[in-house]
Amino acid sequence: MQAKQLSQVIAELQQTFHSQSPEMLHMFTIIQRVALTEFPVLVRGESGSGKELVAKAIHDYSQRHDQTFIALNCAALNANMLESELFGHVKGAFTGAIREHKGVFERAEGGTLFLDEIAEIPLELQAKLLRVLETGEFYRLGGENAIKVNVRIIAATHKALREEARLGRFRQDLLYRLRVIPIFIPPLRERKQDIALISEAILQQYKSTRSIPRLTEAALKAFMAYDWLGNVRELKNTLLYALTMAHDHDWIDLQDLPQEIIHYELAQSVSDPQHDQEDSLITKLRLDAVLKQYDYRLNRVAQALGISRSTLWRYRKKYQL
Repeated sequence: MQAKQLSQVIAELQQTFHSQSPEMLHMFTIIQRVALTEFPVLVRGESGSGKELVAKAIHDYSQRHDQTFIALNCAALNANMLESELFGHVKGAFTGAIREHKGVFERAEGGTLFLDEIAEIPLELQAKLLRVLETGEFYRLGGENAIKVNVRIIAATHKALREEARLGRFRQDLLYRLRVIPIFIPPLRERKQDIALISEAILQQYKSTRSIPRLTEAALKAFMAYDWLGNVRELKNTLLYALTMAHDHDWIDLQDLPQEIIHYELAQSVSDPQHDQEDSLITKLRLDAVLKQYDYRLNRVAQALGISRSTLWRYRKKYQL
């Protein structure tokens, strides 16, 4: 792949994720590089941050792009149903198994299988999943013949798997098999400069025959102040609420937003007794230097400055860095 093509991939990912933030640009670079490999990928991100979108992007830019992509939410099924959905079953394997069923491993043959919320898989199934990763073979539920498959695995979780393994809830050997290439999705509160772009894209999806409603300055200011614990999914739901409240208007104003967002900025504006002292220590020049020193790795930057991530975001916003 030529350099020009690589830059084109990054540009396309910026359009897909509606993002111009440095934090996401770093993630796009990893996506582009890992897509050229066959290594297992573990995507870590909060609920609503877009883990499946990351997995689909890896698939779309891989050599398997013209093959099947299947996503399975491991938290949505009980243990018995999950085993059947993963590996399939033969007729008569259990009560109600009136016909043969192919699991997602068979259906994804030659393509990519995305296992979301991988931490929710029961321990007994984790052993069977490990076998597939090690040998490329599995047995249908009730079956006697091994089935060979060629599937790329991308797993995702909002939990820290190392901690889950330490507590005995996740197999450590499976963790090392899945976590060959880790990808971390920055939460929306750490890339608030993307809010306007994402909002515009969401509103575009739901436009009617009239023009797309725009966020007023007051509404956008409230969005920028809010922390979006539900990430892009919460932003989307909020915009759908606002569209309903705005009705036939060509704009979405502050009064069209949910009450928790309207009042959030006021609650956040309570003065911090340490704030004035911090201001004298964290100048624009110092912050700019530390950001560059740690290549915009925000956890390292916040640690070096002795402040929280939310405080770091406030200073970046203040200094436009």
